[in-house]
Amino acid sequence: MGAILMPRIGFITSLSELVGYKAGIALDREQMRQFLEDDVPELFSGPDADLIRIRSGDFEEHLTKLLFSVGNIEFPSAMPSNIRIFHRVKDDPELLALYQSIGGKLPDFLEHALEELKKSGKKTIDPRPFMAWAEEHHGLPGATMALELLVGLNADQHRSPMSHFRSTEWKDIAELAELFRSEKLNTPHGKFLDQRFVDFLSHNFESIDQINWRKFEGLTCEFFEKMGFRVEIGEGRDDGNVDARIWSPAKPEAGPPLMIVQCKREKAKVGKVVVKALYADVTHENAELGLIVTTSALSPGARNVCTARSYPVVEANRQTSKRWISAMRTPYSGIFLGE
Repeated sequence: MGAILMPRIGFITSLSELVGYKAGIALDREQMRQFLEDDVPELFSGPDADLIRIRSGDFEEHLTKLLFSVGNIEFPSAMPSNIRIFHRVKDDPELLALYQSIGGKLPDFLEHALEELKKSGKKTIDPRPFMAWAEEHHGLPGATMALELLVGLNADQHRSPMSHFRSTEWKDIAELAELFRSEKLNTPHGKFLDQRFVDFLSHNFESIDQINWRKFEGLTCEFFEKMGFRVEIGEGRDDGNVDARIWSPAKPEAGPPLMIVQCKREKAKVGKVVVKALYADVTHENAELGLIVTTSALSPGARNVCTARSYPVVEANRQTSKRWISAMRTPYSGIFLGE
């Protein structure tokens, strides 16, 4: 396999630009070093002008690890998807035969589809004929295998440093540092929190303890927005301790909110003072429910107050936040082979 000879700064800049293009996330030198230090500490140490030698396969592995580290791809290895699928099915004769039949058909389908693209002038390949053939000859298991192969091909193209394809056409490049230092919520890739930050947290959940407090409010609102609720986020400062108001999809335009939300991004357990204050807001606004969203949990005393006084206040704790992020992350399949 060939090797690349380049100045150290060229290696670092090339990786940064590719991550920015593929994942829409800007990583600085220190962030890349932290993600890759265990693998290539020597590549980040020394004068920028020094020439370094790196195998092309290693360069792809480094890019793959960075894309995985920011939550952009599913696997941290650059192993081609068809080989990964083969290793998964090789010990099952039935699945192996299915893989060989459908995988053997895929090159012919792609060759024909590319010829059709040249004639039609379209930019994407319609996978439905391939899926239909797989289902006709092998039933639902065949269609499932065909889909896995197509999704894998999409992923291979996306992570390759030699391919201009990317799963999402990002409108800008977001700095990862903004997740931790900025209160800004405006983004072209989400209403309250940038989708790229959601993806990052899906692979780096413990970082939720360090994200900006306003971003945590945005994360909560983004979840309910994606679930179909109408959401009104608070002002952030001087909001009267009401971080968000949420209306039912069935009654999105009128009447009191379904929920009053208080967000607490903190390690300490949420005490009963917060519960009592939220109950007062729920009562004042005639809402049905109070919701405390926290990176910790309610204290035993706070839970006892809710139970003893029948407060309509519930918690979404740390594990709930993790499930929300998992539900919101960008699907790994991307848009390759689709309109």
